[in-house]
Amino acid sequence: MDNKFNNMLNEFLANTDAKDDNELNEKLQEFIQKYNAGEIEYENTILDDAYELLEKAENAKSKTQAIKYAKEAYKMCSDCFDAILFQVHLEDNPLKRWKLLEEGLAFEKDRLKNEGYFDKDNIGHFYGIFETRPYIRGLYTKADYLILDGKIKQARDVCKGILKLNENDNTGARYLLMAIYAFLEEENDMLKLYKKYSEENLEMLFPLFILYYKQGNDKKALEYLDRINKANPDFIKFFKGTMKENKDVPEGYYSKGDSSEVIMYFRQYDFLVETIPTIDYYILENSKKKK
Repeated sequence: MDNKFNNMLNEFLANTDAKDDNELNEKLQEFIQKYNAGEIEYENTILDDAYELLEKAENAKSKTQAIKYAKEAYKMCSDCFDAILFQVHLEDNPLKRWKLLEEGLAFEKDRLKNEGYFDKDNIGHFYGIFETRPYIRGLYTKADYLILDGKIKQARDVCKGILKLNENDNTGARYLLMAIYAFLEEENDMLKLYKKYSEENLEMLFPLFILYYKQGNDKKALEYLDRINKANPDFIKFFKGTMKENKDVPEGYYSKGDSSEVIMYFRQYDFLVETIPTIDYYILENSKKKK
């Protein structure tokens, strides 16, 4: 949902008198029909104009042109924090990248505080509020680059901050935090996190397997290896060399429970995987024993 669409929807709903969820759903359907037919009257805000410039940046033919449009978008409206994040992702110099990201996050946090978004009632629901979503994305970006720079404990603290602001965790910070806990071998915090977000998928189970493997606790390690295999049979096949890649999943995406999830994990969480260079021998040996 983009900024303009969100504003149009909010304006439309503000002029409705829906008394319950059924009536609200009817109004939403009415909005969609009118929106698709181009019947919604709306005047662009300066933030809408900034996002349109950012869209031009995303479709630019060159990196130089893309950065130029993104800078213009942020200069036009400093509420367009996504323009900063866009520039951050294009910056190759890590020092310049950090300066841009840190200054952008600090400014955005102050802005949101001044506008009341850090009030007690909003804490825990940031991604449910359209205006605070870019800030959450910015924090996740920070955690990602901290990992890249080897600053694992700082990344851990950023992830914990994300979950405090956004308990539903739409960006998946819990998965990154699980991997960080496994890297740091922080069992108690990992178990608390898993208890809160108990999911039977690779991103939650693999870090637990690695933790107990690192601790030499074969009983628990093999328990989680078995649970991983049940959640995603392609995991063992990957190590056996018999995994067939799911060609139906688009590049950059993955589907839980199949090969695309396995490929994603070993790419995205390489900082953890690289700490266990001989894990394939352990997995293959113990998968033989189960036959």
